[in-house]
Amino acid sequence: MKWHQFVTRWADSRGFDGREIDYQWPSPSFPVISIRSNLGRYSGQAYGRGGKPRVKTAVGLIAIGDVAVGLISIGAISVGVLSLGAISLGMWLAIGAIALSWLGFAVGAIAIAGVAVGAIAIAEKALGAIAIGDTVFGAIAIGRIAGGAIAIGQWAYGVIAVGEHGFGLIPVTGDVWNWFRRLFGSGS
Repeated sequence: MKWHQFVTRWADSRGFDGREIDYQWPSPSFPVISIRSNLGRYSGQAYGRGGKPRVKTAVGLIAIGDVAVGLISIGAISVGVLSLGAISLGMWLAIGAIALSWLGFAVGAIAIAGVAVGAIAIAEKALGAIAIGDTVFGAIAIGRIAGGAIAIGQWAYGVIAVGEHGFGLIPVTGDVWNWFRRLFGSGS
């Protein structure tokens, strides 16, 4: 079941009967809680047949909507301190398909932050299928300290390890080259 079907079911049970949700509390001029959504529908007379999408923007301390801006924001596109949505921009926490965080954590398919977890994770500390950063772990890990199936970095640990130091099943490291040079007497 898609997310908007849950919202639509909730709205229908509250008497909205297919109308758009537009709720601000305590008042529209100063919304502490703002819930605004078109419930995944399109405006115009041609319902679902070429009507222009009418996106509702929720702004408040707690914002829930198609586009949400607030301290705590939940929406398809969300911007705030704590954000949850398909495209999520959060100062401390971002959770979404594309998650970006300035100061804190990001979790998503593509996650960019100080600490990131995702399929593609770019961060100072990253965990993901493809991880890029300072200290990283993943199937493909690129960083100063890297661990994974393919690890590339100054310190690399993995099946294939490429770097200055580290070990792996196939070690392509400076330490291994220096060991071979010493073994055959061509280095000091």
